[in-house]
Formats: sequence, structure tokens, C-alpha cells
Amino acid sequence: MFRFRLTSGHVQVELIGNGRSARLPFQVVGPTTEVAFLEELIEERFGSLSLNPRELFTFLQQDPWVQEFFQQPQLVEGDLEAASEGSRSFTSQTLGNKLVEAGVLELEDLDRLLEEYRPFAATQRFGEFLRLNLQVSPQMIDLLLNPTLFDEQGFNEKRLGERLLELGAISAEQLEDALKEQLQRGGRIGEILAARGHISPTMARFFSEAKVNARGEIEYAASV
Repeated sequence: MFRFRLTSGHVQVELIGNGRSARLPFQVVGPTTEVAFLEELIEERFGSLSLNPRELFTFLQQDPWVQEFFQQPQLVEGDLEAASEGSRSFTSQTLGNKLVEAGVLELEDLDRLLEEYRPFAATQRFGEFLRLNLQVSPQMIDLLLNPTLFDEQGFNEKRLGERLLELGAISAEQLEDALKEQLQRGGRIGEILAARGHISPTMARFFSEAKVNARGEIEYAASV
């Protein structure tokens, strides 16, 4: 569990996250105005209230809007060093946590799927369950479980749009339309796809930065 506290005069706000995964859903608790203000800032920056605790704490320390209205954040509960280490070792995480960190699933969706998977746990692996139920594209599961195959196909050299298309995250038509908008208005292709609702901002960031290293492992560290 993580608890961060922000104070300003007589006002106090806490951000609380429960769980053990690298990314946690955080709840903002406090006066309505301050809660809405913080939630808007966090969602504008990260696209979600589910994120790595270290990443969130660093944001609270450095964001100029937070600094203007609040004193420096206090760590009330939790181990930020462990959270930071967890965000770096993507390879060691479970498939479910990888899907969340890659922005393929929201944490709430993962919890629901794990509950649905429970009756089949003795006979199926979680990845097989996801394939059979068409919850995640087979290509996406293959990448997260066996990145070496994609390294052989030049994954690191491909652009974001090519990666997402190959992984079944977007369609060729969606990519074509996004590229047309990019030519007309500029901007990053990941931001355009996210704004259109085709992918999450987390997925755009992840697949822009993820690499397959020489050991055949996905390397990704959330920027802080």
C-alpha cells in the first residue's frame, strides 16, 4: 500500500494505492475541489490514475502546478525504492502485470479476467485463456511471452505505427487515417491514435520506448 500526502494551509489531500504490481490504481481523497484538480493534472500527464508509485511521487514533487498550490509531498506509507525497482524489471513480472504496464489492459480489466480465469487455472495458462477468449491479440501475447521472435523480425527498427499494427492493436485503416492527420496537423502518431480512442496513452508511451535486448527480453522503464 502507498499513501502520499499533500498539504496547503488547512487543506490535506492523500493519494492512496493498494496492491503489489508495478502499476497501481490510485484514489485521491480530500476536499472535492482539490481532488478534482489533482485528478485532472494526473490524467492529463499519464492518461490514467493507474501508474507506478515512484512515477506518481516524482510527478507530485516536480509538477509546477502541484508546487504552486501544495507543499512538497510526504510519503506516509510504502517503499518507493521497491516500486522503482519493480518498474525497471519488466521481464520478471507476470503476464497480467505486463499487459497492464504495456497499456493493453486496465488494472480493473485484469482483475475481472483473473476472476473469470480462476475456474480454468488447473488446466490452462493465463495466456492460453486470453487467446481462447479473444481478450488480447495472439500477437501481443506472443511478444510479451517470447520477445525473441519479434527481435528476429526487426522489432526495434519498426516505427510505433508498424509495431501496433503488427501486434493487432490497431487496424491498417486506423493507422492510415492517423498518418493522414499527422501529415495535415503534425503531432506524434501515438498521441493521435490515443486521442481517437484506438489505444491508451499508456500503450502509446510503452510501445514507443520498449526495446528487445540482446538477451531476448523486453526492456522498458517508465520515465519519471
